[in-house]
Amino acid sequence: MVYPKPRKKLPEAALRFVLALLVLLALNHAYAKSLTEALLPLIRWEIAQLDDDYRVLVLALSRQGADTVIRLDVGLAHDIVVGARVLPTDPRARANVSTLAGHITQAALLCLAVILALPARGAMEYPLRAPVACAGLALLLLVDVPFVLWAELWDIHSSALDPGRVSLLLWRDFLQGGGRFVLGLGLGVLAVAVAAGQVLATRR
Repeated sequence: MVYPKPRKKLPEAALRFVLALLVLLALNHAYAKSLTEALLPLIRWEIAQLDDDYRVLVLALSRQGADTVIRLDVGLAHDIVVGARVLPTDPRARANVSTLAGHITQAALLCLAVILALPARGAMEYPLRAPVACAGLALLLLVDVPFVLWAELWDIHSSALDPGRVSLLLWRDFLQGGGRFVLGLGLGVLAVAVAAGQVLATRR
């Protein structure tokens, strides 16, 4: 008796992942700038809510060499205490930090590629993956670039006046060190697993 060869699902999924990522990268190249500009008011608002020690003066896309970055200029809203020292307000003083604009969409690209690549039990399973992915990506957006910019601001002061302050810097270093890739892939796998569970539950 000749048994059928098992389907090689993993190589097929890997191929679909690469193809989906290529398509998404092309779309990202075409629309990422417009999307990032549309999100700047939200990022500006969140930074203002996170820390009222700063006045946001400029938040915009800018060029640094060959890179497009999100640039943040702030001034102090009032005197602040860093460690045991007081940093007085100077209306002429500005702090400038930036992060790569591409960080906005990195996790989303990986998440969507996973959702499109992993096999489903039926066509209806794909739409079920969207709510978990959208909710997770919205949350990730709120804790990614705004927190990185905020951490960069505090790094300017804490590195000089309070070197022991590391809370925000740890989160920044995690994201900048590959954390976005981990979170994007993990979120995609979670969305697939939740959708598969919903499909199984409806068939019982």
